[in-house]
Amino acid sequence: MLLGGGALGDVRILEQATVDAAFTNQIGELEFPPAIATADPETTADFNAGPGFKFGLGLLLNTEDQPGARAAGSGAWAGLFNTHFWVDRSSGVTGAIYSQTLPFVEPPVFQMYADFERALYASLEQGTVRSGRFERAEAEVPQA
Repeated sequence: MLLGGGALGDVRILEQATVDAAFTNQIGELEFPPAIATADPETTADFNAGPGFKFGLGLLLNTEDQPGARAAGSGAWAGLFNTHFWVDRSSGVTGAIYSQTLPFVEPPVFQMYADFERALYASLEQGTVRSGRFERAEAEVPQA
C-alpha cells in the first residue's frame, strides 16, 4: 500500500499526500542519534543505526543510499520483538522479517535483517526476483 502511494489495488486507503509526508523529513535539522545505549539489557540491546537518519511520519528515513541495500528516502520501522520492515519507493521494493525474539536489535538478529535486505537487492540485480515474486527456473512444487 505504501509502494502504491496509499492505494491497495483499486482501493484508496491513504491520500498520496499522506504517504508522501510519511517519507518526508519531519524533524528538520535535528538528527536521529547514530547510537542509543540500552536502559534495559533484557529487553533491548544498544541500537547502532549509524549516522544519516531522520524521522518521517511513523518511519525512520535514511538520508543516503545504503550500498547493496535501500535507496535514500526509504522508510523503515521495527517492533520490540525484532519485527522489521522497510519500504524503498525509489526501487519499488519492500521487505519484512519477523523473528519474534528478545532482546530488541540484538546484534545477531539485526545482522540477519541486514543480510536479508542485501540478499534481496542482490537477487534483484541478478534478475532472480522480480515484482515481489521469486522466479525459479524448473522449481519443483510438491503436490498434496
